[in-house]
Amino acid sequence: MNSDKAREISERALSFTSADEAEVILQGGASSLTRFANNKIEQNVNESGYSISVRTAFGKKVGRASTNNFDDASLKKAVESAEIIAKFQKEDETLLALPEPQEYGKIDNYVEATAAFSPTDRADAVAGLINRCRTESGLTTAGIFSDEAQYLALANSKGLFAYDRMTSAVFSGTVMTDDSAGWAEDNNKDVSKIDLEGVAETAIDKALKSREPVAIEPGEYTVVLEPAASANLVIFLGWLAFGGLAYQEGRSFLSGKLGEKVFGDNINIDDDVYHELSGGLPFDFEGIPRRKVALVENGVAKSVVHDRKTALKEGVESTGHGLPVPNTSGPIPLNVVFQPGGVSKEEMIASTKKGVLVTQFHYTNTVNPMKLMVTGMTRNGTFLIEDGKVTKPVKNMRMTESLVKILNNVDMIGKDLLKCRGFFGGGLVVPSLKVNNFTFSSGTDF
Repeated sequence: MNSDKAREISERALSFTSADEAEVILQGGASSLTRFANNKIEQNVNESGYSISVRTAFGKKVGRASTNNFDDASLKKAVESAEIIAKFQKEDETLLALPEPQEYGKIDNYVEATAAFSPTDRADAVAGLINRCRTESGLTTAGIFSDEAQYLALANSKGLFAYDRMTSAVFSGTVMTDDSAGWAEDNNKDVSKIDLEGVAETAIDKALKSREPVAIEPGEYTVVLEPAASANLVIFLGWLAFGGLAYQEGRSFLSGKLGEKVFGDNINIDDDVYHELSGGLPFDFEGIPRRKVALVENGVAKSVVHDRKTALKEGVESTGHGLPVPNTSGPIPLNVVFQPGGVSKEEMIASTKKGVLVTQFHYTNTVNPMKLMVTGMTRNGTFLIEDGKVTKPVKNMRMTESLVKILNNVDMIGKDLLKCRGFFGGGLVVPSLKVNNFTFSSGTDF
């Protein structure tokens, strides 16, 4: 759906309301996925659809309703339902008046070739990996190739209108032997830029090199984290630490610490929707333009992100990080960019006397939010580093560690940046990291 059509539907819905104020969020598109396992394609899925959500306010009373039909009768019913709901609600004393029209920066998130990608195209794309595993003894592969084209529009009764559309494609493959696994993934808004051969080569290479893994004792190690492993950890910074509401409610590690040095001198982190690898919406779900926000500069906590409510309480302007209202999460940075260093992963390995190379972590979760303590398992390629060389595969380990400690022990930062998938078209842009004194709390049998 293009901008003109989205505007027409939005304005038509708003024309039916008698509320003091109203807003609509219109979203939809198509997503497709080819799933493969056991060296063959097992499933093709395509889903397309759209919906419009209407929020109406009478004074401080608010109601919301939605529909997936855009004819006049359906829009009128959704508006009427939102109005009836609003009239039976308690007053929300924190409710803010809707914003006036805004101006937005341009982000080119849409590639027609990705939107037009077909099931046959996806089958051809995964054929290289599948056929290699069929012909090489003892290898099986599983994974996905997905693509999507989405749009989102937001409009309100004060004349605000925001629209954006985006595409994305992901190729993810896991290769397995009887006692090992390897994994790789690539994603891009432009499907033609997916490195099919690179994903296949990396996944196969890691699987073959991971055969006959050895056990090592739990404890503190120097680790070289590939970008996917870095992302598995860094993603928790946005959820737990750098949101304005969490900060104000005292449930963030950073509460009361802005302006203080909390991480190592070499740590610089932004939330930047305009970074070339980032992607995402140029506006938030309140219709406010998204700004680049310096979260950490040289280890010093500089800022948290805000929506309109948290910004008002803080006496600052919104940074454009609001989620759909109402919500209990508050604003969250959705486009975290960890600034790169100047070394390669190979240089990190060469500088390591004894350590562990980690491809990714699996099922990572929070242990203690206030201490940024997380836990998870290594997966799909974990290797011992000895005297600057990768020497042997290691059985998977559980890590339990504080992000505060990790980001105070980063010895080297890679120049390689990888976009890792996130929410609402956003994601993480992260490099490889070499970290000292990283805790593996227990081992496994596999």
